[in-house]
Amino acid sequence: MKAVKVPALELFLHEMIPLAKAMGVGVEVSDDRALVLTAPKEQNKNSLNTAFGGSLVSLATLAGYGVVWELMRGETKAEKPVWHIVVKESRAAYRRPVIGDLRAICERPAQAAIAEFKEALARYGKAKLKLRAAIVENGNVAVDVHAAFVVSR
Repeated sequence: MKAVKVPALELFLHEMIPLAKAMGVGVEVSDDRALVLTAPKEQNKNSLNTAFGGSLVSLATLAGYGVVWELMRGETKAEKPVWHIVVKESRAAYRRPVIGDLRAICERPAQAAIAEFKEALARYGKAKLKLRAAIVENGNVAVDVHAAFVVSR
């Protein structure tokens, strides 16, 4: 049997955010362009047999959180401070029901936004990063989430 490598982010989410494990959250893609998280509909359905709205917004929020977590994990300083990541504000727009499995895509911020974020973090020990994540099914945006994440020491 071939060993399967589980991404560090997926392990972190399952260990530190119990909801992620209960939802069956998995990392589909994590590259320079975006982070894509998935979750099976069976564990996240409502009484209408579509994806539960709370699960949809949670998965999108976790995708944004994951982008910030990976950004902070990439810090390579000798004395690495302990960072705390929280959601400061969030707004969701539900556009259509999700019939199948859940898939959230959070595009990585532009290099200029990352540089501004890291500069504020270095200067003040606290910084905010605004991200957009979308739940996408069959190429259509079903839920659009805009959230601001705050990182502090």
